[in-house]
Amino acid sequence: MEELIQSLEERIQKLISQHNRLKDSNQALHSGKFLLSRQKELLLNRQQHAILQIQTLVSRLKTLESER
Repeated sequence: MEELIQSLEERIQKLISQHNRLKDSNQALHSGKFLLSRQKELLLNRQQHAILQIQTLVSRLKTLESER
């Protein structure tokens, strides 16, 4: 009976330890996901700005071309 209790205690400790590792890993994944999401947002903003600059340049070139 004592051995059974000892075995169960060890198993419970292992499960608690595994739970804590998984919880930490999950937290790290969520943090990484947040950072990636923020980076994506910043890159999309930069892309949109670049697109607007290119559109402005193309418009200026067309204007210059039509003036000739």
